Amino acid sequence: MRLLLLLLLFVSTGWAQDNPELTWQGRVDGTTILYITSDHLDVVTKEGAPVTEQQFHFYHPLPQTRQDAHLRVREGRGYVHIVDQPRIDNRFTLAIEIDDRQPGSAFYSIAVDWNSSDRAFEHSRGEGRTDTLVWSGRVAEDITVSCRAQSCASVPDYGAPVAAEKFKFTRPLPDRAVEVKLARHEGRGEIRLVEQPSERNHYTARVSIHDPQSGSSDYSFTLTWNRSAAAAAPPAPSRGLLWTATVAGRVRVTLSGGAAFAHALDSGQVSNQRADFVEPLPARSGLIPAVKILQGRGQASIVEIPSEQNHYELVFEIDDPGPGTDNYQVEVDW
Repeated sequence: MRLLLLLLLFVSTGWAQDNPELTWQGRVDGTTILYITSDHLDVVTKEGAPVTEQQFHFYHPLPQTRQDAHLRVREGRGYVHIVDQPRIDNRFTLAIEIDDRQPGSAFYSIAVDWNSSDRAFEHSRGEGRTDTLVWSGRVAEDITVSCRAQSCASVPDYGAPVAAEKFKFTRPLPDRAVEVKLARHEGRGEIRLVEQPSERNHYTARVSIHDPQSGSSDYSFTLTWNRSAAAAAPPAPSRGLLWTATVAGRVRVTLSGGAAFAHALDSGQVSNQRADFVEPLPARSGLIPAVKILQGRGQASIVEIPSEQNHYELVFEIDDPGPGTDNYQVEVDW
């Protein structure tokens, strides 16, 4: 019984330590190179016979970022080694050479690990902490890459448009101000984070790439940002304005800063208007306004909330059913 427990412990420990990203096996006779890109594997025979009995399995794709892979040879009589690590200049391709110099073919089994920081980010995403954006492309001279929501667009400041542009978001950039960091970058020139997401730029992150040499070259960068575990509850609106007037029919009231403007719609009427502001309407979006009739027989409703598109105006309407006019007292909160 004790021997059985020790055996089970040894097996479980072995499995815990053997957690590769990729496993491959096959019969090799001569020199063969395995080229690995993302979740795609190509076999090229340099010398000797083609590989037979090949099988492989990806547990995770090779990320499209700079990685340092590690190789473990489980079985094989020849020399197995990494000849090319994933880098931007080889399109993030890992190359492994198997060199079998003895007569006849031999069976090989290998396991490959890589420093998959993308999976670490994925783990963080599960806990609601960190999200990422990875961008790559071929750049000549100067460009600016603008990323918003779940899309990126590059504009050349000088030189030709970007070629082979690719990007991948783990989650869209939030529609709110968030601090973005340039976590990793690769290329022969200068890569700078030049603009943070804000309401002013519609929550867009911008990266500048300056390539000083002639011709085009490959570049990549990774942006990261923290995701709040839970969004903070918005504050309850407080009274901002007490509006009074004599109304008939439909009337629209527009608030901007510390001013109120009313005009009649259709065949409506408005007179004796007065606006008593407790505080000016803030020039920002994200407000949750409310309108409430304190006196008057009709209904009030908000038709526009403040935003950059409407120059941060708040618009509400009064609908008086008639007949004749009625005196209204309306409280507006924000």
